[in-house]
Amino acid sequence: MHRTCKVTLNRETFFANRGDLLLDRAMMSGVELPHDCRSGACGTCRVRLVAGKVFGGTEHDSDMIYACQARVVSDIEVVTEPVPDPVSMRSRVAEVARLAPDVVRLVLEVPKPLRYLPGQYCKLQFRGFPARSYSPTFPLEGSPKAGLLHFHVRKLSGGIVSSALGNGILAGHRVKITGPLGSAFFRPNHSGKIVLVSSGTGFAPMWSIAVAALQEQPHRKLLFVVAARCLRSFYMYGALCRLARFPNVVIIPVVSEPQRASTAIRNGRPTDYLAGLSPDDVVYASGAPAMTAQVARAARAAGARCYTDPFLPTGLPASKAS
Repeated sequence: MHRTCKVTLNRETFFANRGDLLLDRAMMSGVELPHDCRSGACGTCRVRLVAGKVFGGTEHDSDMIYACQARVVSDIEVVTEPVPDPVSMRSRVAEVARLAPDVVRLVLEVPKPLRYLPGQYCKLQFRGFPARSYSPTFPLEGSPKAGLLHFHVRKLSGGIVSSALGNGILAGHRVKITGPLGSAFFRPNHSGKIVLVSSGTGFAPMWSIAVAALQEQPHRKLLFVVAARCLRSFYMYGALCRLARFPNVVIIPVVSEPQRASTAIRNGRPTDYLAGLSPDDVVYASGAPAMTAQVARAARAAGARCYTDPFLPTGLPASKAS
């Protein structure tokens, strides 16, 4: 015989059978719970467990759970963080410009402002192409302009979408935007240090968080570890120069391929430069899944809060690859 469990999500109550997935039961009960990938990777359905127990979908030493993976095993109470509701809107390509041999800047013209939190991402579906996920970001130069959204996209050889940017996808191409999504967004009102780690075009959401953090508290201590595969892929140089004007900001550029062109750019992995994390830090990471997982482990060992946005390979849910 199934045991019925009472579930309270924010101020709404519904019932689940013992063993039901929290997300499935919420949807069946008509309770709104943002979600996307359903595989526990994107973090969109991440909620805080206030009371009770679940099986699976938990984070080590944390009260945060993934509703798409957590099974209800008792009466529970969960709460969500306030985020903008996802919407869909039609837009068109305003610009595709090369930033590096393997990276382009994509600018979309939107009919109305898109409300999102720095670090969140959107699904973009170019007409005639499958949907892909990319993070809106702050312009590398100048200030944001009304009606425009900026994205950084790494072009992959054979990538169905990314390889078409600047070829089959040109200015004027129609795009459907769905978002915002994701839980690796900036949390304000934090008095401690912020640590940002990015690899490749994972710089886009981390750059947005850096700008938001310094706008909120210009004297906040901020460490930004920025990784690229090689010097030619280091497209964010101008943005980092803007950040370097803040005396409280430490920037560590890292490339994985050996180089001798500059002593200012380190060799190795981003996690090689995370010594000194403390429980007072908040860590954000975006980019390659192996890198974000390593950063999460380092943060967990230090007792720091950590929010990650892994860019999954093409073909997997919430892909940001091609």
